Amino acid sequence: MLRNNRGLTLTEMLVVLVLSSAIVAASYRVMIGEQKVYTVQDQVADMQQNARAALDRMNREIRMAGYGKEILESLGNINGFTKIITPGNNANNVGKNDDQITIIVADKAITYRLQWDTTDPGMPVLGRTENGVSEVLADNIEGLQFSYILRNGTVTDSPATPENVRMVRISLVARTKLTDPQLSGDGYRRRGLSSLTIVRNLGA
Repeated sequence: MLRNNRGLTLTEMLVVLVLSSAIVAASYRVMIGEQKVYTVQDQVADMQQNARAALDRMNREIRMAGYGKEILESLGNINGFTKIITPGNNANNVGKNDDQITIIVADKAITYRLQWDTTDPGMPVLGRTENGVSEVLADNIEGLQFSYILRNGTVTDSPATPENVRMVRISLVARTKLTDPQLSGDGYRRRGLSSLTIVRNLGA
């Protein structure tokens, strides 16, 4: 006796197609969501690494401010700067009430300040200038603040006598390069970092 071999009906095929499409769409949504999470995490990691590297560099050089100060004493100025530390409170280089600082280390005048990236005018960067030669130290830094602890323990944003500075607090605000559409506000993720540096060569 012959068996009744019948295939799928059109209705059954349509059901299978609808279910398959739903599974593929759900998988695609999950994959896109995971990709967005990965992109955001990658940006945050880059931002933090970038800011930490910049902060470490500033710490090392500010700690050495005043090293070889006899060069400044003999010349009278280094690249136009006459003090070991020249604060710049509310320099407003990128319109955010940001500060800047210039330190003398031996025969170098080193300035840290925020500026706009020359290749991308909307991107704030942390710049470092040594004897007039500039470089970008870190991208996407939109906040830079310095405060100073004097030898008598006073904390100030603009010391009248920079030679009395014994410690410098550095505060940075970094942001991601790209916006996150899921985030409220302007869409940028931000991190603040700060450190306190003892200036070794300005006395006890």
